[in-house]
Amino acid sequence: MNRYSAYPRRIPGGFGYWAMIRLCRDSEPSPVMDAGDKPKVFSSKGEAAEECLKHMVAFMNGREIRGETFDVIVKPAVAARARAEKLFIGGGRTVEVERV
Repeated sequence: MNRYSAYPRRIPGGFGYWAMIRLCRDSEPSPVMDAGDKPKVFSSKGEAAEECLKHMVAFMNGREIRGETFDVIVKPAVAARARAEKLFIGGGRTVEVERV
């Protein structure tokens, strides 16, 4: 299902917290990983929750949705050229239209 979740989870044994994140492409939540492919351990629930939020915002803002591009400035000369090229078919041939 297309669901997201992010929450702190107490480590079994009670010596810290993991920041658990589930993205829409994943079926199960997974912890935020540290160096060496080990789950990153946080000393407080607040630190783990903050890491969850940081990762979720980075995921949401770090990808394009439906092929959209952001922060792209189209120069007027490029836009004018694109409009002009729509008038021609193929290698510069023009299409003549006769009215009947």
